[in-house]
Amino acid sequence: MIKGTSILREQNKRKVLSFIRQLGETSRQDLVKKMNVSKNTISLIVDEFINEGILVEVGVKEPGKKGRPKVLIKLNKDGYKSIGISVSKTRMEYSIINYYGQVIEKKTFSNEGIDPVQTKEQLLKLIRSLLQTKTNIIGIGIGIPGIVNSEKKFIYLSTHLNWKNISLDELEEFSIPIYVQNSVNMGAIGALHLEGDTGEGNTFYVRVSEGVGGAYIINNVSLDGDSWTAGEIGHISIDSAGDRCECGQRGCLELLINYKAFIEKLESFGHSPIMKDGEIQFEREVIQSKDVQQLMHKYGIYLGKALVQVVHLMNPNKLIIDAPYNLFEQFQQGCLTYLKAHALTIPLQHTHIIFGTQRYNMSHGAALTSIINYEKSY
Repeated sequence: MIKGTSILREQNKRKVLSFIRQLGETSRQDLVKKMNVSKNTISLIVDEFINEGILVEVGVKEPGKKGRPKVLIKLNKDGYKSIGISVSKTRMEYSIINYYGQVIEKKTFSNEGIDPVQTKEQLLKLIRSLLQTKTNIIGIGIGIPGIVNSEKKFIYLSTHLNWKNISLDELEEFSIPIYVQNSVNMGAIGALHLEGDTGEGNTFYVRVSEGVGGAYIINNVSLDGDSWTAGEIGHISIDSAGDRCECGQRGCLELLINYKAFIEKLESFGHSPIMKDGEIQFEREVIQSKDVQQLMHKYGIYLGKALVQVVHLMNPNKLIIDAPYNLFEQFQQGCLTYLKAHALTIPLQHTHIIFGTQRYNMSHGAALTSIINYEKSY
Protein backbone atom coordinates (compact mmCIF):
# COMPACT_ATOMS: atom_id res chain seq x y z
CA MET A 1 0.00 0.00 0.00
CA ILE A 2 1.31 3.45 -0.90
CA LYS A 3 1.54 5.76 2.12
CA GLY A 4 2.83 9.16 3.22
CA THR A 5 5.52 10.69 1.03
CA SER A 6 5.04 7.92 -1.53
CA ILE A 7 1.50 9.16 -2.17
CA LEU A 8 2.76 12.72 -2.64
CA ARG A 9 5.42 11.51 -5.05
CA GLU A 10 2.86 9.52 -7.06
CA GLN A 11 0.60 12.58 -7.17
CA ASN A 12 3.46 14.69 -8.47
CA LYS A 13 4.34 12.09 -11.11
CA ARG A 14 0.80 12.14 -12.46
CA LYS A 15 0.69 15.94 -12.38
CA VAL A 16 3.86 16.00 -14.47
CA LEU A 17 2.24 13.71 -17.04
CA SER A 18 -0.93 15.81 -17.04
CA PHE A 19 0.93 19.07 -17.65
CA ILE A 20 3.04 17.62 -20.45
CA ARG A 21 -0.03 16.03 -22.05
CA GLN A 22 -1.75 19.41 -22.14
CA LEU A 23 1.31 21.48 -23.13
CA GLY A 24 2.69 19.13 -25.76
CA GLU A 25 6.24 19.79 -24.66
CA THR A 26 7.83 21.75 -21.83
CA SER A 27 10.99 21.90 -19.71
CA ARG A 28 12.01 20.92 -16.20
CA GLN A 29 12.26 24.60 -15.24
CA ASP A 30 8.73 25.34 -16.43
CA LEU A 31 7.34 22.33 -14.56
CA VAL A 32 8.95 23.61 -11.36
CA LYS A 33 7.11 26.92 -11.78
CA LYS A 34 3.77 25.39 -12.73
CA MET A 35 3.73 22.81 -9.96
CA ASN A 36 5.45 24.95 -7.30
CA VAL A 37 7.73 22.11 -6.19
CA SER A 38 11.49 21.80 -5.87
CA LYS A 39 13.88 21.40 -8.79
CA ASN A 40 15.09 18.15 -7.27
CA THR A 41 11.56 16.71 -7.17
CA ILE A 42 10.97 17.45 -10.85
CA SER A 43 14.40 16.23 -11.91
CA LEU A 44 13.96 12.90 -10.14
CA ILE A 45 10.51 12.36 -11.67
CA VAL A 46 11.50 13.41 -15.19
CA ASP A 47 14.70 11.34 -15.13
CA GLU A 48 12.74 8.30 -13.94
CA PHE A 49 10.21 8.69 -16.76
CA ILE A 50 13.01 9.11 -19.32
CA ASN A 51 14.72 5.93 -18.10
CA GLU A 52 11.39 4.08 -18.39
CA GLY A 53 10.85 5.36 -21.92
CA ILE A 54 7.77 7.38 -20.97
CA LEU A 55 9.35 10.80 -21.66
CA VAL A 56 11.99 11.87 -24.16
CA GLU A 57 14.21 14.93 -24.51
CA VAL A 58 13.62 16.69 -27.81
CA GLY A 59 16.08 19.56 -27.99
CA VAL A 60 17.10 22.82 -26.42
CA LYS A 61 15.17 26.07 -26.26
CA GLU A 62 17.52 29.02 -26.23
CA PRO A 63 16.82 31.70 -23.60
CA GLY A 64 15.99 35.30 -24.33
CA LYS A 65 18.26 38.08 -23.17
CA LYS A 66 19.21 36.18 -20.02
CA GLY A 67 18.85 32.78 -18.46
CA ARG A 68 20.02 29.28 -19.18
CA PRO A 69 18.90 27.16 -22.14
CA LYS A 70 15.98 24.85 -21.44
CA VAL A 71 16.03 21.18 -22.38
CA LEU A 72 12.60 20.42 -23.80
CA ILE A 73 10.81 17.20 -22.90
CA LYS A 74 7.70 15.54 -24.25
CA LEU A 75 5.81 12.29 -23.99
CA ASN A 76 7.11 9.29 -25.88
CA LYS A 77 4.27 8.29 -28.18
CA ASP A 78 5.20 4.65 -27.59
CA GLY A 79 5.00 5.12 -23.83
CA TYR A 80 1.84 4.99 -21.76
CA LYS A 81 -1.33 4.01 -23.61
CA SER A 82 -5.02 3.70 -22.81
CA ILE A 83 -7.84 1.56 -24.18
CA GLY A 84 -11.42 2.70 -24.73
CA ILE A 85 -14.32 0.39 -25.56
CA SER A 86 -17.86 1.36 -26.56
CA VAL A 87 -20.81 -1.00 -26.66
CA SER A 88 -23.95 -0.49 -28.75
CA LYS A 89 -26.86 -2.64 -29.86
CA THR A 90 -25.11 -4.04 -32.92
CA ARG A 91 -21.41 -3.21 -32.50
CA MET A 92 -18.47 -3.14 -30.15
CA GLU A 93 -15.55 -0.84 -30.85
CA TYR A 94 -12.19 -0.31 -29.24
CA SER A 95 -9.61 2.45 -29.59
CA ILE A 96 -6.06 2.46 -28.29
CA ILE A 97 -4.60 5.92 -27.79
CA ASN A 98 -1.23 7.26 -26.71
CA TYR A 99 -0.97 9.62 -23.77
CA TYR A 100 -1.54 12.63 -26.02
CA GLY A 101 -4.92 11.18 -26.95
CA GLN A 102 -3.95 10.27 -30.50
CA VAL A 103 -5.57 7.10 -31.83
CA ILE A 104 -2.97 4.46 -32.72
CA GLU A 105 -5.36 1.57 -33.28
CA LYS A 106 -9.12 1.26 -33.71
CA LYS A 107 -11.40 -1.61 -34.65
CA THR A 108 -15.15 -2.18 -34.86
CA PHE A 109 -16.86 -5.54 -34.99
CA SER A 110 -20.39 -6.85 -34.75
CA ASN A 111 -21.91 -7.72 -31.40
CA GLU A 112 -25.34 -8.79 -30.18
CA GLY A 113 -25.60 -5.97 -27.67
CA ILE A 114 -29.09 -6.94 -26.52
CA ASP A 115 -27.66 -10.19 -25.10
CA PRO A 116 -25.81 -9.19 -21.90
CA VAL A 117 -24.25 -12.63 -21.37
CA GLN A 118 -22.82 -12.78 -24.88
CA THR A 119 -21.71 -9.14 -24.69
CA LYS A 120 -19.88 -9.67 -21.42
CA GLU A 121 -18.12 -12.73 -22.81
CA GLN A 122 -17.01 -10.78 -25.88
CA LEU A 123 -15.91 -7.87 -23.71
CA LEU A 124 -13.77 -10.08 -21.46
CA LYS A 125 -12.27 -11.89 -24.44
CA LEU A 126 -11.37 -8.56 -26.07
CA ILE A 127 -9.74 -7.15 -22.93
CA ARG A 128 -7.72 -10.33 -22.32
CA SER A 129 -6.48 -10.28 -25.91
CA LEU A 130 -5.49 -6.61 -25.83
CA LEU A 131 -3.67 -6.85 -22.51
CA GLN A 132 -1.72 -9.86 -23.77
CA THR A 133 -0.54 -8.09 -26.91
CA LYS A 134 -0.20 -4.44 -25.85
CA THR A 135 2.30 -2.86 -23.46
CA ASN A 136 2.22 0.12 -21.08
CA ILE A 137 -1.58 0.13 -20.79
CA ILE A 138 -2.51 2.31 -17.79
CA GLY A 139 -6.26 1.76 -17.85
CA ILE A 140 -9.40 0.91 -19.77
CA GLY A 141 -12.60 2.93 -20.20
CA ILE A 142 -15.84 1.22 -21.16
CA GLY A 143 -18.87 3.16 -22.36
CA ILE A 144 -22.34 1.62 -21.98
CA PRO A 145 -25.55 3.42 -23.03
CA GLY A 146 -27.89 3.73 -20.07
CA ILE A 147 -27.99 4.40 -16.34
CA VAL A 148 -24.59 3.26 -15.11
CA ASN A 149 -23.25 3.21 -11.56
CA SER A 150 -19.60 3.80 -12.36
CA GLU A 151 -18.38 2.96 -8.84
CA LYS A 152 -20.03 -0.47 -8.78
CA LYS A 153 -19.73 -1.17 -12.53
CA PHE A 154 -23.45 -1.82 -12.56
CA ILE A 155 -25.97 -1.01 -15.29
CA TYR A 156 -29.37 -0.32 -13.77
CA LEU A 157 -31.12 0.23 -17.07
CA SER A 158 -30.20 0.47 -20.73
CA THR A 159 -33.26 0.91 -22.92
CA HIS A 160 -31.14 0.71 -26.07
CA LEU A 161 -29.60 -2.62 -25.09
CA ASN A 162 -32.69 -3.82 -23.22
CA TRP A 163 -30.55 -4.46 -20.14
CA LYS A 164 -31.79 -4.22 -16.58
CA ASN A 165 -29.74 -4.71 -13.42
CA ILE A 166 -26.64 -6.07 -15.14
CA SER A 167 -23.40 -6.31 -13.17
CA LEU A 168 -19.92 -6.19 -14.71
CA ASP A 169 -18.24 -7.71 -11.65
CA GLU A 170 -16.34 -10.00 -14.00
CA LEU A 171 -14.04 -7.06 -14.77
CA GLU A 172 -12.52 -7.43 -11.30
CA GLU A 173 -10.36 -10.25 -12.65
CA PHE A 174 -8.07 -7.63 -14.18
CA SER A 175 -5.46 -5.83 -12.06
CA ILE A 176 -5.50 -2.81 -14.38
CA PRO A 177 -7.94 0.04 -13.56
CA ILE A 178 -11.18 -0.27 -15.55
CA TYR A 179 -13.74 2.54 -15.61
CA VAL A 180 -17.33 1.90 -16.67
CA GLN A 181 -19.59 4.86 -17.42
CA ASN A 182 -22.46 6.05 -19.56
CA SER A 183 -21.13 6.22 -23.12
CA VAL A 184 -22.38 9.78 -23.69
CA ASN A 185 -20.41 11.02 -20.67
CA MET A 186 -17.29 9.46 -22.14
CA GLY A 187 -18.10 10.84 -25.58
CA ALA A 188 -18.19 14.31 -24.07
CA ILE A 189 -14.57 13.96 -22.93
CA GLY A 190 -13.60 12.96 -26.47
CA ALA A 191 -15.44 15.95 -27.90
CA LEU A 192 -13.61 18.36 -25.61
CA HIS A 193 -10.27 16.90 -26.65
CA LEU A 194 -11.00 17.11 -30.38
CA GLU A 195 -12.18 20.69 -29.99
CA GLY A 196 -8.79 21.56 -28.48
CA ASP A 197 -10.24 22.16 -25.02
CA THR A 198 -8.29 21.33 -21.85
CA GLY A 199 -11.56 20.56 -20.09
CA GLU A 200 -11.37 23.46 -17.65
CA GLY A 201 -14.66 25.21 -16.97
CA ASN A 202 -18.07 23.64 -17.55
CA THR A 203 -19.43 22.17 -20.76
CA PHE A 204 -22.75 20.63 -21.72
CA TYR A 205 -22.54 18.02 -24.46
CA VAL A 206 -25.49 16.75 -26.52
CA ARG A 207 -25.33 13.64 -28.69
CA VAL A 208 -28.03 12.67 -31.19
CA SER A 209 -28.05 9.11 -32.52
CA GLU A 210 -30.31 6.13 -31.74
CA GLY A 211 -31.29 8.18 -28.72
CA VAL A 212 -30.53 11.70 -27.48
CA GLY A 213 -28.17 11.98 -24.55
CA GLY A 214 -26.45 14.74 -22.64
CA ALA A 215 -23.51 15.11 -20.29
CA TYR A 216 -22.41 17.92 -18.00
CA ILE A 217 -18.63 18.16 -17.64
CA ILE A 218 -16.85 20.32 -15.05
CA ASN A 219 -13.05 20.41 -15.17
CA ASN A 220 -12.87 17.15 -17.11
CA VAL A 221 -15.17 15.34 -14.68
CA SER A 222 -18.66 14.28 -15.76
CA LEU A 223 -21.39 14.80 -13.19
CA ASP A 224 -23.37 11.61 -12.76
CA GLY A 225 -25.99 12.85 -10.32
CA ASP A 226 -27.35 10.93 -7.33
CA SER A 227 -29.04 8.32 -9.55
CA TRP A 228 -26.58 8.58 -12.48
CA THR A 229 -28.98 10.46 -14.79
CA ALA A 230 -27.51 13.97 -14.72
CA GLY A 231 -27.60 15.60 -18.15
CA GLU A 232 -30.57 13.53 -19.38
CA ILE A 233 -31.66 16.08 -21.98
CA GLY A 234 -33.35 13.48 -24.17
CA HIS A 235 -36.34 13.25 -21.83
CA ILE A 236 -37.13 16.94 -21.62
CA SER A 237 -40.69 17.24 -22.91
CA ILE A 238 -40.78 19.55 -25.93
CA ASP A 239 -44.32 18.97 -27.20
CA SER A 240 -46.98 18.19 -24.58
CA ALA A 241 -49.36 17.13 -27.38
CA GLY A 242 -46.80 14.80 -28.95
CA ASP A 243 -46.61 11.02 -28.89
CA ARG A 244 -46.08 9.28 -25.58
CA CYS A 245 -42.46 8.37 -24.88
CA GLU A 246 -41.45 5.11 -23.21
CA CYS A 247 -40.56 7.19 -20.15
CA GLY A 248 -44.25 8.10 -19.76
CA GLN A 249 -44.09 11.72 -20.92
CA ARG A 250 -45.31 13.12 -24.22
CA GLY A 251 -43.16 14.76 -26.87
CA CYS A 252 -39.70 14.07 -25.40
CA LEU A 253 -36.78 15.50 -27.37
CA GLU A 254 -35.41 11.99 -27.99
CA LEU A 255 -38.71 10.79 -29.40
CA LEU A 256 -38.86 13.74 -31.78
CA ILE A 257 -35.36 13.85 -33.30
CA ASN A 258 -33.67 10.48 -32.83
CA TYR A 259 -32.63 8.31 -35.78
CA LYS A 260 -35.82 6.28 -35.82
CA ALA A 261 -37.97 9.41 -36.04
CA PHE A 262 -35.80 10.88 -38.78
CA ILE A 263 -35.68 7.70 -40.87
CA GLU A 264 -39.47 7.39 -40.73
CA LYS A 265 -39.80 10.99 -41.97
CA LEU A 266 -37.16 10.43 -44.63
CA GLU A 267 -39.03 7.42 -45.97
CA SER A 268 -42.29 9.37 -46.00
CA PHE A 269 -40.53 11.91 -48.28
CA GLY A 270 -39.63 9.09 -50.67
CA HIS A 271 -35.97 8.77 -49.68
CA SER A 272 -34.19 5.59 -48.67
CA PRO A 273 -31.84 6.13 -45.71
CA ILE A 274 -28.28 4.87 -45.96
CA MET A 275 -26.59 3.68 -42.76
CA LYS A 276 -22.88 3.01 -42.31
CA ASP A 277 -21.36 1.91 -38.99
CA GLY A 278 -24.55 2.94 -37.25
CA GLU A 279 -24.54 6.47 -38.68
CA ILE A 280 -26.83 8.11 -41.24
CA GLN A 281 -25.18 8.99 -44.54
CA PHE A 282 -26.65 11.97 -46.41
CA GLU A 283 -26.73 11.80 -50.19
CA ARG A 284 -26.89 14.95 -52.30
CA GLU A 285 -30.60 14.54 -53.14
CA VAL A 286 -31.42 14.31 -49.42
CA ILE A 287 -29.33 17.36 -48.55
CA GLN A 288 -31.02 19.38 -51.31
CA SER A 289 -34.55 18.18 -50.50
CA LYS A 290 -36.79 21.07 -49.41
CA ASP A 291 -38.83 18.69 -47.26
CA VAL A 292 -35.71 17.52 -45.43
CA GLN A 293 -34.43 21.08 -45.02
CA GLN A 294 -37.74 22.16 -43.46
CA LEU A 295 -37.62 19.14 -41.17
CA MET A 296 -34.08 20.06 -40.14
CA HIS A 297 -35.24 23.55 -39.21
CA LYS A 298 -37.97 22.04 -37.06
CA TYR A 299 -35.47 19.67 -35.41
CA GLY A 300 -33.24 22.67 -34.67
CA ILE A 301 -36.15 24.42 -32.93
CA TYR A 302 -36.87 21.28 -30.90
CA LEU A 303 -33.26 21.15 -29.74
CA GLY A 304 -33.27 24.89 -29.04
CA LYS A 305 -36.28 24.46 -26.74
CA ALA A 306 -34.37 21.90 -24.68
CA LEU A 307 -31.16 23.91 -24.65
CA VAL A 308 -32.91 26.99 -23.27
CA GLN A 309 -33.48 25.00 -20.10
CA VAL A 310 -29.85 23.84 -20.07
CA VAL A 311 -28.58 27.42 -20.44
CA HIS A 312 -30.81 28.66 -17.63
CA LEU A 313 -30.33 25.80 -15.17
CA MET A 314 -26.70 24.85 -15.75
CA ASN A 315 -25.19 28.03 -17.17
CA PRO A 316 -22.42 26.26 -19.13
CA ASN A 317 -19.64 28.24 -20.74
CA LYS A 318 -19.70 25.85 -23.69
CA LEU A 319 -22.34 23.80 -25.52
CA ILE A 320 -21.15 21.07 -27.88
CA ILE A 321 -23.76 19.61 -30.21
CA ASP A 322 -22.84 16.25 -31.69
CA ALA A 323 -25.49 15.44 -34.29
CA PRO A 324 -25.51 14.28 -37.91
CA TYR A 325 -28.01 17.07 -38.56
CA ASN A 326 -25.23 19.66 -38.02
CA LEU A 327 -24.58 19.24 -41.75
CA PHE A 328 -27.72 21.30 -42.39
CA GLU A 329 -27.56 25.07 -41.97
CA GLN A 330 -31.33 24.99 -41.37
CA PHE A 331 -30.81 22.82 -38.27
CA GLN A 332 -28.20 25.15 -36.82
CA GLN A 333 -30.21 28.28 -37.60
CA GLY A 334 -33.40 26.83 -36.15
CA CYS A 335 -31.60 26.04 -32.91
CA LEU A 336 -29.75 29.36 -32.64
CA THR A 337 -32.78 31.46 -33.57
CA TYR A 338 -34.90 29.82 -30.89
CA LEU A 339 -32.17 30.22 -28.28
CA LYS A 340 -31.71 33.92 -29.07
CA ALA A 341 -35.45 34.52 -28.89
CA HIS A 342 -36.11 32.64 -25.65
CA ALA A 343 -32.95 32.30 -23.55
CA LEU A 344 -31.86 34.94 -21.07
CA THR A 345 -29.46 37.29 -22.82
CA ILE A 346 -26.54 37.35 -20.39
CA PRO A 347 -26.08 33.57 -19.87
CA LEU A 348 -26.54 32.95 -23.60
CA GLN A 349 -23.92 35.57 -24.46
CA HIS A 350 -21.48 33.75 -22.20
CA THR A 351 -22.18 30.36 -23.78
CA HIS A 352 -19.97 29.32 -26.68
CA ILE A 353 -22.01 27.03 -28.94
CA ILE A 354 -20.22 24.48 -31.12
CA PHE A 355 -21.94 22.44 -33.80
CA GLY A 356 -19.42 19.64 -34.31
CA THR A 357 -18.21 19.16 -37.87
CA GLN A 358 -17.55 15.48 -37.22
CA ARG A 359 -19.05 12.73 -35.08
CA TYR A 360 -17.10 12.36 -31.87
CA ASN A 361 -15.95 8.81 -31.25
CA MET A 362 -17.27 7.07 -28.13
CA SER A 363 -14.39 4.62 -27.72
CA HIS A 364 -11.87 7.43 -28.11
CA GLY A 365 -13.64 9.35 -25.36
CA ALA A 366 -13.65 6.24 -23.17
CA ALA A 367 -9.88 5.89 -23.56
CA LEU A 368 -9.36 9.58 -22.73
CA THR A 369 -11.57 9.17 -19.66
CA SER A 370 -9.21 6.42 -18.50
CA ILE A 371 -6.22 8.77 -18.82
CA ILE A 372 -7.96 11.57 -16.92
CA ASN A 373 -9.00 9.18 -14.15
CA TYR A 374 -5.43 7.87 -13.99
CA GLU A 375 -4.13 11.40 -13.43
CA LYS A 376 -6.65 12.05 -10.65
CA SER A 377 -6.53 8.69 -8.90
CA TYR A 378 -4.07 9.79 -6.20
